[in-house]
Amino acid sequence: MIVRMIVACFVLFVVSFNAVAGDLTYTCKIINVYELANYGSLKHSDLEKQFKGTGFVISRVTGEIIGVAVPTLLPRSTKIVIKGDDENPFRSIADYKDGVQLIEIYAFVPQEEKPFIALSIGGTEIITGLCK
Repeated sequence: MIVRMIVACFVLFVVSFNAVAGDLTYTCKIINVYELANYGSLKHSDLEKQFKGTGFVISRVTGEIIGVAVPTLLPRSTKIVIKGDDENPFRSIADYKDGVQLIEIYAFVPQEEKPFIALSIGGTEIITGLCK
């Protein structure tokens, strides 16, 4: 009986933690990595092989990103520009000494996986994929 109660409490804890984590974060997966070509068009980056299929997590509270491809490591500031809802995208920006990083997640898309685009000005890549 006690074991069942402990297991039930553990299951409830895990379920409630996952629900809260989903409200506080987006979990994203990279599908494409582009770079600017000499003629003003986009081309697939050589880095796509390294980053395609990898993921990252973005805080819906602070806009900070944890992951290999688009982390917000040591920015001057990180700011959520738009929180995102059924009509607007989620948008956050990180300000660095030599550039900025912007991510936009189409929170308004009526599907579980939301498309995103990330751009690093001062870097060379445009990254796209899906977030939950």
